Amino acid sequence: MKPNEKRKDVWPADLYLEGNDQFRGWFNSSLVTSTILTNNPPYKQVLTHGFIVDEKGRKMSKSLGNVISPEEVISQFSVDVIRLWVASTDFTKEIKISIPLLQEIQGNYQKIRNTLRFILGSLFTLTSENQLVKELEPVDEWVLAKLDKLLVYSQENYQKYNFNLICQSLLNYFTNDLSSFYFEISKDNLYCDSLENPRRKQIITVLYYLLGGLLKIISPIMPFLAEEVYENIPFNFGYARRESIMFLPKKIYFPICKAENINLIENFLLLRQDVFLALEKARQSKIIHTNSQAKILVASKKEIKIAQFSSLNLKRLLLIAQIEFVEIKNQTNFYEEQNYLVKVEKTSAARCIRCWNHEELKEEVCSRCRKLLNVET
Repeated sequence: MKPNEKRKDVWPADLYLEGNDQFRGWFNSSLVTSTILTNNPPYKQVLTHGFIVDEKGRKMSKSLGNVISPEEVISQFSVDVIRLWVASTDFTKEIKISIPLLQEIQGNYQKIRNTLRFILGSLFTLTSENQLVKELEPVDEWVLAKLDKLLVYSQENYQKYNFNLICQSLLNYFTNDLSSFYFEISKDNLYCDSLENPRRKQIITVLYYLLGGLLKIISPIMPFLAEEVYENIPFNFGYARRESIMFLPKKIYFPICKAENINLIENFLLLRQDVFLALEKARQSKIIHTNSQAKILVASKKEIKIAQFSSLNLKRLLLIAQIEFVEIKNQTNFYEEQNYLVKVEKTSAARCIRCWNHEELKEEVCSRCRKLLNVET
């Protein structure tokens, strides 16, 4: 019986994977033998990788004492950290490994884990699909649109074995778009609003979709973490109804994100960048101690339509006390940034003892918190 008939279910192989020293070895000998016998190659794809070296670029050698045991590394850092290290490297070149490098990778792993933990902890009140809302804020649509692009980008690069590009884009999304931005502006609503508050429901809806999309991306690289998170999802509908994270559908569908809302938030981020630079200077000059007590005056240097921001709650998006747009003429004590002139003052409003926002208070509590406290008492 011919080899291709005997092994019709497993031949030819989908992939041959080995070090780059096998072009004249296993790859070549397999190709020659298979071509003689079947007139076809024995594999559909060939993937080669470099050799593992220490942090100085030296080959692993017992005589040099630079050999790192996989068992010891796994016991110290976990399997998923090792997988993340492998996926983060450019395997087409020599691959460096060292304890300090693995500790850095462990830090990245912890960022991902903590982000997923935050999402899980915020979804404990979600018990039914009926609680998911259709109407979202522009910033919600923006963060979901970014995730949708990340999903497409990741799937394309999984097919091309560009795992390091996936890790780079994933960490950037976790660090800059989620932890430093979307989660920061959402915490006040999550922690201080009532469970029935419309804005809180919008954020919970976004977190629901975020979790499904992020698990879809990380599961091939960090399967143990992905499975652990999946097993601890605090609701039982939608993508949570399957036996394992590995059975998630190929496509995660998000609410429709309007292009004009995406562009609006992109324009806002330019304003945010300038405001944050000015806030940093104001803190260094002891004008303010925290961003939350800042009153901001903004003047546009360019022909930017300020009216486009009228639909946004800029005070909450910037995590400040007050913001006001002014004319650029005859302004003094403004920080000149790239697109805007920004003046930072300390607000005269007092800080609410419950939510810590600077608002008009009555008996040390803002109107929102007073309403909630009255309901509770």
